[in-house]
Amino acid sequence: MKYLRSRPGTTLVELILFLAFFALAGGMVTSMLFATSEHRVEQRTILTVERVGTQLIQVLTRHIQNAERVLDPPIHETGAILALRVANDSDNPTILLEQSGSLMIVRHETLQTIGGEGMVSHFSVRNVSATDDRPGILVSFDVLQEAPIPRETVRIFSRHFERLIPLFPDDHVSGDACGCEAPSCSQGTYRWEVCAGETCSPASITLPCS
Repeated sequence: MKYLRSRPGTTLVELILFLAFFALAGGMVTSMLFATSEHRVEQRTILTVERVGTQLIQVLTRHIQNAERVLDPPIHETGAILALRVANDSDNPTILLEQSGSLMIVRHETLQTIGGEGMVSHFSVRNVSATDDRPGILVSFDVLQEAPIPRETVRIFSRHFERLIPLFPDDHVSGDACGCEAPSCSQGTYRWEVCAGETCSPASITLPCS
């Protein structure tokens, strides 16, 4: 007669320990995956902020250095709008400002967005010219972007950009042959004149100002 020998089985305690270890290992792997994802989102957002800010500085530098004179703000004053006299009357005046989080440019009477859609704030310009013949502008602004970090509320990354940009005007100023009035802010509205033929006339558009 053969006797059946009992084989050892898995006890309840062993099963509980196994499940606990599995849950712990799974939690660690999940945390590592989330951490990697968060770092990737952070790095991508930071690179975007850096890229947008650098591009805007380059655009501002190009427009400012090619101008003939600074029309607004006056020497040693700071404003939120930069008005420049340029040689080409079809682009004169050239006005740079921030609107609704984007950097905008006005050429003559045409308003366009030039970058940073919804990402630009605290745009400021200071006229640091020594004289009208030695003009320079200190421009500054912030670029910010929201980053949808997993498991968190939206995190905002921002960076402040600032650069001193000298103008390289010709000795002979050729823009604005009509001698139009310089742009100015009056009662919350920014107005300027444009040269058409030999006559100055108010621009067909205006801008908000303070």
